Amino acid sequence: MHHPNPTAARAAVTSLSRAAQSAKARPVSDATHRDPRCLSAVISGLALDGRPLEALRLFKWFQTSALDPDEFTLSNALSLSANLSALDQGRQIQAFIFKKNLPMDVAATNSLINLYFKCGSVADAEKVFDGMLLRDVYTWTAMVSGYAHSGRLERAMTFFETMPARNTVSWNSMINAYQREGCHEMALELFSIMKTQGEALSELTFVAVLKACASLQQLEYGEGVHCCLVKLGWVRSMLVGSVLMDIYTKCGGLQEVQKVFNDIGEHNVISWSILLGGYAQNGSILEAEVIFKEMPEKNVRTWNLMIDGYVRNGMLDNAFELFVDMLKVGMKPNSFTFTSLISGCSNPEHTRIGKKFHGYVVKGGLESETPVCSSLITMYGEHRNIGDACSIFDMMVSRDVVSWTAMVAAYISYGNLDAALDIFDRMPSKNLISWNTMMFGHLQKCRSLEFNSLNVMRNPPALLFFYRMEKSSVRANHFSYNCALSVCANIGALEQARAIHCRTVRRGYESDLGVGNALITVYGKCGALDDAEVSFKSLIYPDMISWNALLTGYSQNGHGDKVLDIYEKMQKSEVAPNHVTFINLLSACSHLGMIEKGLEFFERMEKDHNVKPTREHYTCIVDLLGRAGYLREAESVIGNMQIVPDAVVWGALLGACKMHGDPEMGKRAADQIVLLEPDNSSALVALAETFAAANMWKYVVEVRTLMKEKKLLKEPGISSIEIRNQSCMFLSADPCRQEKDCIHDMLNSLYGNMIEGKYTLDSELVAFG
Repeated sequence: MHHPNPTAARAAVTSLSRAAQSAKARPVSDATHRDPRCLSAVISGLALDGRPLEALRLFKWFQTSALDPDEFTLSNALSLSANLSALDQGRQIQAFIFKKNLPMDVAATNSLINLYFKCGSVADAEKVFDGMLLRDVYTWTAMVSGYAHSGRLERAMTFFETMPARNTVSWNSMINAYQREGCHEMALELFSIMKTQGEALSELTFVAVLKACASLQQLEYGEGVHCCLVKLGWVRSMLVGSVLMDIYTKCGGLQEVQKVFNDIGEHNVISWSILLGGYAQNGSILEAEVIFKEMPEKNVRTWNLMIDGYVRNGMLDNAFELFVDMLKVGMKPNSFTFTSLISGCSNPEHTRIGKKFHGYVVKGGLESETPVCSSLITMYGEHRNIGDACSIFDMMVSRDVVSWTAMVAAYISYGNLDAALDIFDRMPSKNLISWNTMMFGHLQKCRSLEFNSLNVMRNPPALLFFYRMEKSSVRANHFSYNCALSVCANIGALEQARAIHCRTVRRGYESDLGVGNALITVYGKCGALDDAEVSFKSLIYPDMISWNALLTGYSQNGHGDKVLDIYEKMQKSEVAPNHVTFINLLSACSHLGMIEKGLEFFERMEKDHNVKPTREHYTCIVDLLGRAGYLREAESVIGNMQIVPDAVVWGALLGACKMHGDPEMGKRAADQIVLLEPDNSSALVALAETFAAANMWKYVVEVRTLMKEKKLLKEPGISSIEIRNQSCMFLSADPCRQEKDCIHDMLNSLYGNMIEGKYTLDSELVAFG
């Protein structure tokens, strides 16, 4: 038998390995008397050929022989174990190294660090790092990357900042980590520092930065990055091109999506799918259909994108038809298919078809898929079918933060905040959406009449959740700030609103349209109109809500003339008025006594702006005429309404009767209110005060007797002031307030001052004293 020269054999093996022809290299190595260097070359070749298991099996020969592998082979074996997340295999190799007292170079030790991080054994990785006498830039990068991938951003940044030297990989690891963990602003900030310091940029750098831009919808920043890529000649790269298409898709730039698609050197099903998704997600469903038909190759993701496009555009029937076609061509739907279809059935009108999709899920064996279960919980929650939502949640094999949050939202939709809070507190981990869901649920409940208690107003849960979130590692977004500011507006917490405003400035949300509108609203409700103006002017493109929030602020604070001035400016902008705009205008005219102007607005709002009058508009007209003493005209407006008047409309007339002393018409208005709302005590109180003003005490007694018979009580008044950043609520005749004696002393003092000033007591105020 011929035995080749070992040196020649090693050269042949190395050559074959580099050519990724390890299958041919094995016989050569077998014929080389088990030369360790030759065997190392074969292991390397198997790794290059994508056959890691075979390479590790071959490495085991070293563990049973008297020959020792070199440091390169040890590094290779540890890297392969890391890639396979084979922790036990890696530990065996490390034990083998210690047992034979083999030398390990820095590269092999770096591979061991990567292995432990990859397998989640952070403590072992730290132990290896601490025991190293020599470290290179790749050692530090391995630590930075390991901490970053395990979600320990602060620890990763600490190592990154203390690195003796940094390379592109270490920069990319940090930028990627921030982007992946949702800290997109930090990713962009680090990218700017990287450029300033002249570090070498790679395709992966730009990919991470573009993903951050897409998440933040920072189109302008993304366009700047695009220009850099053009200069570097990387726009034809499939990887870079795909991410560029994604950012333009999310920012609605379909022309740019098409241009990037055309610039990519070679297309595949991925680039076609991104192009399809761009048109489908941005409402260009007809163009998406054309692209879908023209695609040379389709996979399950392609079908899913088209189905999702139909769902997003409210075309559920088309989505179902395409789903049937998908089955006909033999394409097997996956969890994303059903997640999209089920998400389109959130409207209670689609209960039947939603249950049908649920049946398909069970038939397809996907009922244990976490994303599918989460979408089903969301659907049943929207349908207020809490029983089925709970059943699915309880049967889930594994739950993620999305499924837990879906269950929280389901209980909130059902109106059971206590159960929602219980689920929230049991969540193993919480993300931004989880916190926002709880805040919004409490905000909705706080706004409802049945929950508008004194305790809730003193300690609004939504605001408490906001501060709890601030103390956690989760960073607030624009929705979080909107909720917090809305609560401040409800309770008149001006100083807390200003503190939250400062947070929005630090986070760069001040010019965000939604946050800006919330700031205008809260400052308007708190009477800080100068601050409202500043917030309005900080918006680049104020919309209808912005203008209306500013109008409402001035209207509610009695600045009718300013309301009319702002409306003139609004007319010069491209923003059209809506029903809220005219409510503010009519209210302003009412307080200013501008009857003709108010009637003109009422007439022109439908004629010129296609805004049909609502009960709120009729209420304003009744108030406008009633305040001026035109009571019969006001009653005539109610009689000629195009829609059925409600208690609020009649209440406006009753208030005018009380103001101008017309108890007869006031009784007619009160009768209508009681007919519509039998338990409305406010109407009877107002009627009694009207009789009292006319010295008709007999009728005052009759009204009081009626209220006692119906067991109706006057709702106690609630007011609030803000002291040291805390809202202090005052309830009429509140026996629980510790400071009641001081308050009564102050009231008595004020009463004495009134008597000295020769003010007379209004009998209306004591009718129900």
